[in-house]
Amino acid sequence: MNVFDKLRQYLFLRQLHKQAARDVRFPKWDKVRTILLIYDSDLMEKNADIREIMRRMMLDDKQVSLLGYVERKDVQSPILPQSRMMGWRDRNWLYQLSKEIQDYISENEYDLIIDLTQTPCLPLHYAALFAKARFKAGRHIVDGLHDFDIEMPGQESHTPLFDQIVHYIQTIESKD
Repeated sequence: MNVFDKLRQYLFLRQLHKQAARDVRFPKWDKVRTILLIYDSDLMEKNADIREIMRRMMLDDKQVSLLGYVERKDVQSPILPQSRMMGWRDRNWLYQLSKEIQDYISENEYDLIIDLTQTPCLPLHYAALFAKARFKAGRHIVDGLHDFDIEMPGQESHTPLFDQIVHYIQTIESKD
């Protein structure tokens, strides 16, 4: 890890610890209506597993928004009303998000954020940090980023992580 990476990580952790306390409530899956799905895209931006996950959630009557990141300058994916793909142009050299992306993230409040990030990715960590939600779930990469962390190794597909998160949300009884 070079000096710039250490600086970026330090600034992110500092921002994470400054975060204001939220009213966190463990959701009941049948009461969840709005979901923000955060994911790291493959370089070709095909993301067949993400499309399948979105289709499954829409069949379950969930309103889904997507926020992906690809490590490229030019993003090829079309921007749909419920979807946004970020690239190098959407972050600064500290990997903090552009004003446009911050506005996109903060314009809605979600019942649930599902962070399917497989590897450490500061732009997506910032997105998960600043998104407004009653509950945030994801793979454990950074302490304190999510309300509910799953310990599992990174995988090619996002589907196993998604299935685990949904399984636990459906299984755990909430008093909400």
